[in-house]
Amino acid sequence: MDRKLAAILAADVVGYSKLMEQDEQGTFERVRAGRRELFEPEIARHHGHIFKLMGDGLLAEFSSVMDAVECAVALQKGLAERNAAVPEDQRFQVRIGVNLGEVIVEGDDRFGEGVNIAARLEQIAEPGGIYVSGKVANEVEKKLAFAFEPMGEQRVKNIAEPVAVYRVNLHGQPRRRLLKARRLRRGWLMPAGLMVLVMVAAGAALGIQGWWKSSGAAVDQASIAVLPFENLGDDPKWERIADGITEDIITDLSKADQVLVIARHSTNVYKGKAVDVRQVGADLGVRYVLTGSLQANGGRVSIRTQLVDTATGADVWSDRYDRSDEDIFAVESDVTAKIANSLASTSGAFRRSQLKLAQHKPPNSLTAYDTYLMADAVALTPVGGVTKDGLIEGEKLFQKAIELDPHMSRAYVGLAYVYYLMGGKGFADFHEANSKMMEAAQKAVEFDPNNNLAHAALGQALNTRGEGAKALAEFNKAETLGPNDADTLMTIATSIPGLAEGESARAVRLAERAILLNPYYPDWYNYSLYVAYFYGEQFDKALKYVKLLKGAGPIERVYLAMIYGYLNQPDEAKKAAAEVLKDDPGWTAEKFLTFLGGFAMERETELLAEGARKAGLAACATAAELKDNPNLIHIKSCDAERAKAASG
Repeated sequence: MDRKLAAILAADVVGYSKLMEQDEQGTFERVRAGRRELFEPEIARHHGHIFKLMGDGLLAEFSSVMDAVECAVALQKGLAERNAAVPEDQRFQVRIGVNLGEVIVEGDDRFGEGVNIAARLEQIAEPGGIYVSGKVANEVEKKLAFAFEPMGEQRVKNIAEPVAVYRVNLHGQPRRRLLKARRLRRGWLMPAGLMVLVMVAAGAALGIQGWWKSSGAAVDQASIAVLPFENLGDDPKWERIADGITEDIITDLSKADQVLVIARHSTNVYKGKAVDVRQVGADLGVRYVLTGSLQANGGRVSIRTQLVDTATGADVWSDRYDRSDEDIFAVESDVTAKIANSLASTSGAFRRSQLKLAQHKPPNSLTAYDTYLMADAVALTPVGGVTKDGLIEGEKLFQKAIELDPHMSRAYVGLAYVYYLMGGKGFADFHEANSKMMEAAQKAVEFDPNNNLAHAALGQALNTRGEGAKALAEFNKAETLGPNDADTLMTIATSIPGLAEGESARAVRLAERAILLNPYYPDWYNYSLYVAYFYGEQFDKALKYVKLLKGAGPIERVYLAMIYGYLNQPDEAKKAAAEVLKDDPGWTAEKFLTFLGGFAMERETELLAEGARKAGLAACATAAELKDNPNLIHIKSCDAERAKAASG
């Protein structure tokens, strides 16, 4: 005798005997048509199967209790729609009960208490209603939007112990939707750290709304946060892919210039937490929240998505996809298009055509995609920070992903940033690393010209080579393609000060926009922020962010000394300058400028020189130093000083 755990759905036509007495043939035909056109297709669509048919009802088995409850709701809603289209005397209603329990398997039939409780729940349900057991409610109440109203413990026929009964509320306001992570205990409390983040985000949301209003967009219409997709299985591969799907949808949506899309780093703080999406909307200042989950089984994957209106907590739409695992990229595209349609219905400025043209090119294989995700995790987004070993391992994995999919633009972008960090952190020869970065970035652009991150990477490679005009052209393309991609905006803000007139002021605007889109931003944003504010001559803000940066190094000590100088804090400037000279006793602003690669504009060059002077550091190299280092970049005011000294 085989036993297994299953979700059982029992359905029964209300008053069937009376209906048959009044119109036997008509009732028989209508019930049969309802079963054939509604019940059988919906049960199959939700991965269930009917194991017993009665004249006035049926019993169905599901491997997933969520499928069973969603199917029950779909059946009642579908039947209500059918009834609305026919005269009252031709309508019929059903009761439904759902239970989760152990069943006895005998061929195609199912027996045991698991089945009996479902049947008893159906019998006590009201016409048109759904009753579920306590086991069912405990499993799904925090994963579905429906209200589960406790009806108390009830004794039912032939069941020894009372059964906890819940009614599914199909007609009232949806309950406050909660997203429940796997193995999350009931009674979860928000950790103090997350509470602080939520408070910070609440303040950021006010800034987001103010910025959107100033840009002419309506924040309650064209704004969305995509929460981390939940992996319902235990395979780490699918955990990575769930995160990858979240990232891809955010990336594609951020290509539209009239829709606010919160960056993944900020929505990721909700990962594995039970949260109310209406509170998420308030925290992040968005009108819509997308939630999703996936479950892999063999070579197939089931993906559920819901777009929720945070003003009401109600679904705008929900969908389920059951596909081959290689089809997940088509699902990504479909979900993104559905979001675009929903946003377009409330925001006339949002152009669906723009989004459709600019979507990521999908990988050719799931294996290549997973390899890319592993590379990104180990090299560029490790929990403990970037390390030499991580970058070396990441390079190998990105190369492997490219072998599996030679045209994967995103893998080339990842590879470009591995080389950028290897050279920048002194883990490899700087010039050799930059050459490799250039090659990888050029391939990334070639294989996906719509990849904003590819253009940003190419811009950084060109900028490092001193090709400022070409770099600026790539940064402009990157912003055009990803106008609301926070990482792209911050990357540009880091790189453009001094490339052309007005670019330092633009850097401040982009940096501020980036942190509004990504209020829980990563630590590297602090570097970009203090640089942007320094060259934007907002030294109080520059001081704030240089102090926030973790693991400050020689570059930060230089800027800190100059910032204190500009803020007229001589004691602090003197202390910071002493640290600079510890790192390099022969430090000068011209030497530092050469290290940075120089600026096209005199304004930014002289800002460095004057900052050094205010900090008590040497701005200018001596004539002897210039002779020893002919490649040193000259500062105009320093040339004047040297000329004056030579003539005097």
